Amino acid sequence: MPLLSCSRRAALRLAVLLAWPGAVLAQTAVTLESVMAALAARRSGEAGFTESKEIPELDAPLRSTGTLAWAAPDRLEKHTLAPVEEILRVEGDRLFLARPAQNLQRSMGLDDVPEIRPLVESIRATLAGDLATLQRHFEIGFRPEGTGWRMWLTPRSLRVRAALQSVEITGRGGELTSLLTRGNEGTTRLVITPPPASR
Repeated sequence: MPLLSCSRRAALRLAVLLAWPGAVLAQTAVTLESVMAALAARRSGEAGFTESKEIPELDAPLRSTGTLAWAAPDRLEKHTLAPVEEILRVEGDRLFLARPAQNLQRSMGLDDVPEIRPLVESIRATLAGDLATLQRHFEIGFRPEGTGWRMWLTPRSLRVRAALQSVEITGRGGELTSLLTRGNEGTTRLVITPPPASR
């Protein structure tokens, strides 16, 4: 009878773990490699964002809101809705910028603006779970934190570091929750919120 009781308890624990994927993740050590694998498993996603830019010359931060969209292997779009609409899209090695109110559209190669590529890759390569690309552009620091994780990216290039000192990313499993960039033009904090259906 005790053996049967133990088997039932084990089966119940297994059923709970299978019904609640988060419980399985909680039993597994969170490492940089496991986070990259979880990110790579997500082939697309959409989220809202709130951005706050602190610029030394301004007394108050500049705030904006909008949506983010990601599709593997290399498409990332940031669509700012307020206070002014702006669409910034990266696909492959091309960067597209549009400001509808000004009837402005521009397209350029990422290799034409080498200072921008590391910033783009800090987000895009992270979302893709592409550790090799991150390591090519950054020195990486990582640690588990509560139910999530935190990663620090420092540009390897001294030329890039003159404009972008660091990127700090937080997340849970295969989702990003915030990005904090520090550069010569100030500090920008991007808080990412999933759409209501996926919360």
